[in-house]
Amino acid sequence: MAKFHQPKAPGYVCPKTGRVAVLAADLARSDMNGDAWAYFYNEEADRMGLEAWRLVEGIDPHTHGNEFDVCFASGTFKTVGPLMTVFLGAADAARLAEELTSKNA
Repeated sequence: MAKFHQPKAPGYVCPKTGRVAVLAADLARSDMNGDAWAYFYNEEADRMGLEAWRLVEGIDPHTHGNEFDVCFASGTFKTVGPLMTVFLGAADAARLAEELTSKNA
């Protein structure tokens, strides 16, 4: 499988897992934040032959809104920018898109 670099464009579907890329910022502002199974892809871990997917517990926005902490079950986090993507299952990605559409209507 060809490696891909974070962030992928929202809507990108991982050919191996079927998970769909969504903006971390969109998920952080969503009612689904912390409730949907979200995953962070670590390309460096993949290159080293380690597990590349990490389960995301939730995404916390910084007060200025330009950065987000992607929080993991281990208690660690990674600070990312507004264009970083995380991955959801296809059904959850569709649900997030529907939620965003209804909020913007």
